[in-house]
Amino acid sequence: MQEKCMISFLFCRSLPTNTTGEAIFDSLDDFITQNDLDWTRCVGICTDGATAMTGNHRGLTARVRAVAPLATATHCCIHREQLAVKRMPPCLKTVLDQSVKLLNTIKGKALNSRLFKVWCEEMGSEHKKLLFHTEVRWLLRGKVLTRLFELRDKVMLFLHPSDEVYDQVHDFQWLAKLAYLADVLSTLNAVNLALQGKAVTVFNVQDKIKAARLKMELWCGRLDRQEYDSFPTLAGFLLTTEEQLDGDTVAAFKEHLQGLHSHWEDISQS
Repeated sequence: MQEKCMISFLFCRSLPTNTTGEAIFDSLDDFITQNDLDWTRCVGICTDGATAMTGNHRGLTARVRAVAPLATATHCCIHREQLAVKRMPPCLKTVLDQSVKLLNTIKGKALNSRLFKVWCEEMGSEHKKLLFHTEVRWLLRGKVLTRLFELRDKVMLFLHPSDEVYDQVHDFQWLAKLAYLADVLSTLNAVNLALQGKAVTVFNVQDKIKAARLKMELWCGRLDRQEYDSFPTLAGFLLTTEEQLDGDTVAAFKEHLQGLHSHWEDISQS
């Protein structure tokens, strides 16, 4: 009697031109055909959250299900914190969206970008430009917000009072939320990078996620005691001012961390 076995493999191949769901499927189908594999035996596919992968009609998972009806799609555990980032309290999401709009105001126009660089040089700034934000390069989000916060004084002077985000960059609570997001998103980026590599196993991934969950619990406890050393950018900012974080801001931080903790608990159990 012939024994059946289950085979799991990581597919990695460069795409010469387009990165659409169709192009990705064609490349995968070519691999399956060349190796005499049977699509109908495919029971699962794991991807990141890109539209080309998860689209209901033209995405890779939809095309795979067309030839492998039994296949179940799951989200890769080393990319799931990207989903968690999108599930944040409205006030933090607003700050993130306004920060992106601010970056686009300066970086989106060549003239503004050049003028801002000259402005930073004249003021003797360590950094001469902001970093551009795109959804595709979401791993840079922590660095993008950190750079924006570091150059906040230059941005304040560069913006005109008529600009849409002018009032926000002069608001203490808004800047505190920006500093918090810069710290947390940088931490998420570091966790993501630690989950990748040729020598990383599923056991390493689970350990890293468990450590991140414990860190979230610790941070929530410190927020209750008004201790902010776990957030270096935020802590440094608070030392430069006599203003205090209001209760709603701290509550939003704690809600976000608890959401991340719960989401990572789901990952560790999947």
